[in-house]
Amino acid sequence: MNEQITKQEHDKYAVFSIKWIYIVLAVALGLRVYYIVTTAFPPLEGDAFGYDKMARQFLETGVLGYLKTTPNAFVMPGFPLLLSLVYFVFGTNLIWFQLLQVVFSVVTILVVYKISQKFMKESYCLLCAAIMAIYPSFIYANGLLLTEVSFTLLTALFFWTLLLGIESGRRFHFVLSGVCLGLSVMFRPTLATLIIPIIVYFMMQIPSRKRIYQAILYVGLSSFVIVLPWWIRNFLLYGEFVLFTTSGGNPLLYGVHPYLIGVRDTFDAVYKLNADELTRNQLWSDKAKEMFAAQIDNVLFIKWIVFGKMNVFWKLPWVENGEIAHLLEKLRNPLHLVLVIGGWIGIWLSVIRRSPLQWIAVMVISYTILHQVMLSIPRYAFPVMPFVIVMFVYMVSSIDDLLRKRFAR
Repeated sequence: MNEQITKQEHDKYAVFSIKWIYIVLAVALGLRVYYIVTTAFPPLEGDAFGYDKMARQFLETGVLGYLKTTPNAFVMPGFPLLLSLVYFVFGTNLIWFQLLQVVFSVVTILVVYKISQKFMKESYCLLCAAIMAIYPSFIYANGLLLTEVSFTLLTALFFWTLLLGIESGRRFHFVLSGVCLGLSVMFRPTLATLIIPIIVYFMMQIPSRKRIYQAILYVGLSSFVIVLPWWIRNFLLYGEFVLFTTSGGNPLLYGVHPYLIGVRDTFDAVYKLNADELTRNQLWSDKAKEMFAAQIDNVLFIKWIVFGKMNVFWKLPWVENGEIAHLLEKLRNPLHLVLVIGGWIGIWLSVIRRSPLQWIAVMVISYTILHQVMLSIPRYAFPVMPFVIVMFVYMVSSIDDLLRKRFAR
């Protein structure tokens, strides 16, 4: 009888929780749509201008060229192709793409909620979703023509489907995970650089060698198939293998300028050489290595690498077009700082306590180290903020468990 009552209570609580997640998602959707339809966005500039021009040009001429009328590989093709598809179906009014990003943003909340359900109580999972719903940068980003919203969703989908595959052993989940990985690389290649530490971690944690080999095989093959057309296209275009883009040396060169002092002069000097794409990228990389070696014993440079970049990367939330980003403005910086500090406490707690959430610690730490070498700006921290929020909630849950045990004595 008691078991029956327990099951009934569990089912009732499950229905209650499902209703709450719908409410959270509805609030998230409402906030994002409200921001998009009530905000007068300024003319496109920077990367957004380049993506818009590239998408329009692709529709008109079939040429994929970033800020050029001829084909190039300066950026990955995923985002401009998605943008051109939306332009083709709905027209070039930017609101249609902004609303699509709203959908992506809300789905990301649902996916991260599903991930957290594997590791935490339902109330904490709802807290993760609620924080993501009101986190201001997750609202503002939907108005921008940049890769972050799409890339963040694909990253979350990759980890969710990978966890499903590890749990079930089903080929379908691993293939789907590989597709998400491949698509994420087609938007931004960052996730590909984190695969090795993630593989090493799961090899150490999963007792089934067969499951590990399945994951590597199916995830690897399906992601390879997604990226392969880009490699073939670039080989035909340049006559040599281009792994991702012809601008990989760009963030490296930015990264060796302490506090970005003199960065414009360095880039101008390279541009004045009028080198072709591949040569210019090599010049950027060579100059970055040269400057790194020359400054390795410089106190300012060491301070920048160890402390400055970390501070720039994590201290402030990503806010583009700050002059129009006023929704929940007073909440923005304090909430971000609390989440980052608490999230990093949660990350180290997961390592110390050998929590099943250690994989997030591996991912976030590896991601941060990568950007200690490259350009560190809040924009590049944005895609891992959902996981930092999960670790913040993990910290809250750990404190709650500790207090409950203490007062239960």
